[in-house]
Amino acid sequence: MAEVGTSAEIRYDRTSIALHWVTAVLIVLLWVIGQLIDDFPRGPPRVAARSVHITLGVTLLFVLLGRMAWRASAGRRLPLAHPGWPGYLARTAHVVLYFLGAATLVLGLANVWVRGDSYFGLFKVPKFDPGNDHLQDTVEDLHAILANSLLVVAGLHAAIALVHHFVLRNGVLRRMLPGGSAK
Repeated sequence: MAEVGTSAEIRYDRTSIALHWVTAVLIVLLWVIGQLIDDFPRGPPRVAARSVHITLGVTLLFVLLGRMAWRASAGRRLPLAHPGWPGYLARTAHVVLYFLGAATLVLGLANVWVRGDSYFGLFKVPKFDPGNDHLQDTVEDLHAILANSLLVVAGLHAAIALVHHFVLRNGVLRRMLPGGSAK
């Protein structure tokens, strides 16, 4: 018998599921591109890579804002999959994921500003404090630390979902999988 709240019949709505998976894909893409940007040759190839990273980051910002608005207004709220501390730990992990995502995005935008990045060669964002290399290094380092932290927490989140699916064999993962109908 499945635990309360873990049955496959209890699912998130399609919009919440779509926003979840778009968020996950964007986070992984942004992290991979962020790791590779400096491997591109200086000049137009690096500007293009950085511009793609910026575009995807702004897209993630809008997706994250959309997720929060959807969740606050029309999104389906499910009961905790497990009562007591495991459920509250899961809820806390979700709050940490939102916080890390938002903080990483804010620092990403700050990074664009302190660097004075060119966007696809179309325009250049004015540099916030020209000559202040320490500020640029600090913002860039904080952005990288938070992005790495976000990826680690998201990876743990995914690993725990897989444990629920393959080890505990409950319906926790199915609540967020595409397909099927929300009942």
